[in-house]
Amino acid sequence: MLSYLLLFSSAFLAATVLPFYSEFVLFGLLQQGEPPWLLVIVASVGNTLGAVVNWWLGIYVLHFKDK
Repeated sequence: MLSYLLLFSSAFLAATVLPFYSEFVLFGLLQQGEPPWLLVIVASVGNTLGAVVNWWLGIYVLHFKDK
């Protein structure tokens, strides 16, 4: 369970403005024999939520456009 949380966190951070790589975590978990379909789902949810954070930040920054 902790490994999936680590994958989710790394995918989330990689999708935000922070420089982070989730591929290393994904590769490591694949090497441990975790089911690939579950890893893809966890990483996809993390990446999607990270993109939502970027979208929200973009909307928030627009408030300062004319200032």
